Formats: sequence, structure tokens, C-alpha cells
Amino acid sequence: MQGNATNSRRAGGILSHGAPYPVRVVLADDQALMREGLAALLAAQPRFDVVGTTGDGHACLRLCVDTQPDLLVFNDAMPGFTGAEAVRHVAAHCPSTRMLCLAEHGDRPCVRAAFDAGAHGYVLKRCTFAHLIDGIDNVLSARYHVSPGLAHALLDDDGRRASAPALSNREREVATLYAKGLSTRQIAETLHISMKTVGTHREHILSKLDGESIADVTRHALREGWVTLGQ
Repeated sequence: MQGNATNSRRAGGILSHGAPYPVRVVLADDQALMREGLAALLAAQPRFDVVGTTGDGHACLRLCVDTQPDLLVFNDAMPGFTGAEAVRHVAAHCPSTRMLCLAEHGDRPCVRAAFDAGAHGYVLKRCTFAHLIDGIDNVLSARYHVSPGLAHALLDDDGRRASAPALSNREREVATLYAKGLSTRQIAETLHISMKTVGTHREHILSKLDGESIADVTRHALREGWVTLGQ
């Protein structure tokens, strides 16, 4: 299925959470009724501008590259690229796009796959529209969000807190800010250090955590209580 993109942008400003107004949204879901219904619900609110919809992973990537949306709401199971594969590519080509997974299932592998790929939120399709809006607001505010009852999926498989590696105070600051969803540039500006220094701290943190991605840093920060979902 080919994506449907529009080039409209209504005049606006800045919302309270810092995202541009209106928030430009791409919807990617293989269920046409779900996709069209959600597009109608969002379009009815003046702060959202649905700039494209698709039910295919490859078309999702093309839409995001072409429109550079503020927000991608995607299903974790689509033809073409899977949701996680599409998100991984979108993250590489659209670094400013925030991404929220709208999924059928909330089992641990699905939740972890979405966050490991670069998603910032995970909401179940059975949630209310009000909860989805809460998730969108959290994601747009540089936070992470999961549906109630799914936070355990980001912790260790045995559900216990792992012993904390010896991070320095500065490494802990950097790890906490990454876990809150800040970019390398934003962390550098917040801590008044260079992006190169932030990158060095990130590499040290990942080495100490035996991690491969920021998702691993986020899980560690959650375990240690440095951040909470929706913080």
C-alpha cells in the first residue's frame, strides 16, 4: 500500500510541551479502519495536522523522510518493514521525529523490540483515546511512555533490580538525561559540555552496562529509580 501524504501546514506556534503547533503526524497501521478512524480523531483537534497515512512499512519510511513529521504513530506489525524495522530506519533519517507504537499486544518481546528500535512510547490499541493523547503528550515532551501495567517489560527478565555498575556522577547525569529522552545536543546544552564529551560519556556508560543502545540505558535508569515513565 502506498502512503498518502499531504503538504498542508496550518499557521501556528509552540505548544506548552515545546513541540511546534500544529503537531505534524504520520500514521502507519495496516488496519485501514483503525488508521482512518485515528486520523479523523486527531484531525478534529486543531493542534494536530495528519500529514500522511499508510499501512506499509516501506511507505512509512518514505512518508517520514519526505514530510519529516514531529510524531510517528505506528503499528508494530505491518507488511514491508515491520514496525520495529521501520522505526529503526526512521530514527536514522528523521532524528527529530518522536515515535509512539500503537500495538495489539503488550508482551515483553514486543515492547522491548519497539524501544530497542528507537520508539519513545508504547500504547495498547485497547486503551482509550484520552490515554493515547496522554502518551502522545509525554512522547512530545521528551519523555517515555508505556500503557499502565507494561513497565515491567522494560526491566530484567527476572523482575529484579540488577546490581548497579559503578557510574560516575557525571555518567549518571548523562544516563538520566538520555533516559528522559533528550538528544546528545540537548544534553550538551543542559550540562554545558561539548557534544563530543557527551558522546564519550555515552560510550563509557554503554560499556559499563554491557549495553548496545539508549534503550539499555533507559532500562537501567528505570531499575535504579533515576527516572519514572512519564516523568
